[in-house]
Amino acid sequence: MIAVIAMNSHGIFCRLLCSTVFGRRLATHRSLATKVLKENAKTTRTKKLRTADTSASTTVADPVTVPKDVQDYFQARDASVLSLFPPNLLRKCSQNTERFYIADRSASQQVADVLTRDLPADRLLVEVNPGPGLLTSELLKKHKQNLRVYETESCFESRLKTLGLPDDAFRKADFNGVWRLAYLDSFDGGQRAANLLNDLPHKRRWQDEVNFRLFSVIGSIKFLRYLMNSITYQNEFYSLGRYEMILVMSPLLFSHIASTKESGYKLYRGGTIVFQTYFEHELIGTIPRRHLVPWFHGSNTKKLRTLHQKLLQDGTDEWYLVKIMPRKNLYEYLPPDNLALFASFVTQHFVSRKNRIIPTLEHWIPNSGARLIMNSNYAKSQEKDKKPPVT
Repeated sequence: MIAVIAMNSHGIFCRLLCSTVFGRRLATHRSLATKVLKENAKTTRTKKLRTADTSASTTVADPVTVPKDVQDYFQARDASVLSLFPPNLLRKCSQNTERFYIADRSASQQVADVLTRDLPADRLLVEVNPGPGLLTSELLKKHKQNLRVYETESCFESRLKTLGLPDDAFRKADFNGVWRLAYLDSFDGGQRAANLLNDLPHKRRWQDEVNFRLFSVIGSIKFLRYLMNSITYQNEFYSLGRYEMILVMSPLLFSHIASTKESGYKLYRGGTIVFQTYFEHELIGTIPRRHLVPWFHGSNTKKLRTLHQKLLQDGTDEWYLVKIMPRKNLYEYLPPDNLALFASFVTQHFVSRKNRIIPTLEHWIPNSGARLIMNSNYAKSQEKDKKPPVT
């Protein structure tokens, strides 16, 4: 009986191996026979002549129209702005759109004042996704000699070059998508992200002044997560030294990087702690959401969590202008060799609210629990948590 089962199982295993690795022989034989029969049938079959369909050749695809709410708003403010954008970019976007454009002249002037404030003449100013160049025109009036723009849409290239940009100031690249290039490089060992960053000023000492100032409008956490990973693993963006970024982001995105422990577990996560450890951040202003295109038309907001839905609704009116910069004294309390360990430790323990820190560290570093318990900082925090005895 056992021998029969073994023989059957062996036969099944062989058939599975042949079918998965070498292909099914029986199916191959049948497919070859079917192919021969079909070829023989084709020789005896006459091909019908196709009649030309004149109506199909003259059909033209419907033109892309601008959403009515967008058209009504800009017609009341400045109708000439709409003609600067192709209609397909003004269509409604998803929540995770990564490319936004400033579409208001007054907002461009205000942002230009913020970007050029206290900016040395010899420091590079980078603008990401300038679009038709409303902000670029204002920056050229204030900081023309050391300006660089990164744009990925070909439809804006000719207009940007007519604004009087300095020589070799235009770059055709998706700068906000550098995280995607780094992800692709991790598979084949390519240099896509490094090639994108080659044109920027490179390594100075970390304690020196910042190398450049960058402006962009971001719509997802992926770009900020890439900046954190570059410091953690000390590659790519990290090689540029310290930089200064002025970013426009939604209130929901700002809450992910600026929350405190009072904000609750939904927002105050491991990535928040790592970001606040690596970067200084400051809220320096707001910009009306309607001055940025494309607009977002939420159709599935009911599926979001209650807190995220509230933050998303709050972001329909104004977005935040945030200044971030790597901490100058980062190495004083976190040596470079400990950056990856620190990020792993924080993210590991924020997976669950019930994780115990000292028992986990005992698995990583044996006999370290006693030293942590004896630590004065740990003892003081435990004494504060104790409730007074009931008399």
